[in-house]
Amino acid sequence: MPKGYLTAFLSSERSRLIRYVRSLLRDASIDAEDVVQDVLVSILERGDSPAPELLAAYTYRSLKNRVIDLGRSRRILLSLQDQDLSLFDLLANDAPDALDELTSEQGRRALFEALDNLSAIERQVVIANELEGQTMRHLADAWDMPLNTVLSHKARAMKKLRKSLTRRSS
Repeated sequence: MPKGYLTAFLSSERSRLIRYVRSLLRDASIDAEDVVQDVLVSILERGDSPAPELLAAYTYRSLKNRVIDLGRSRRILLSLQDQDLSLFDLLANDAPDALDELTSEQGRRALFEALDNLSAIERQVVIANELEGQTMRHLADAWDMPLNTVLSHKARAMKKLRKSLTRRSS
């Protein structure tokens, strides 16, 4: 693709591209200019850029796909964060006297048995986050794991703990 054509396209279409992305975005926390910049950089980095007559269509389609991807990843993250109960909340919701019960030997044993029934990674996430106070972002970085994966492990662990502890108390 001729370099002059790309420069002309970018200078003439940039404001339209940004307005187009703003019209697609439902989340105000995502900057339309960042999305446009990201897509344009990926187009420039590609070795097999589209033909000049297809560049506009390709760019607009790429922008739409990027906004869809951002929406999906954000929705998953938000839904996992909404499910994120602390161990304290879990116990307090299931039985008002659950915290008092944990002070007994039998209550502590039940909690440790429930923790033992978790997978190794689920147990590590619960212990590190709930008992040691580490943030989920810190755990994701330390374990070189995507944040959504760590959040998923925690959500599954809390669901299993709730099931195990409520079964025991009823």
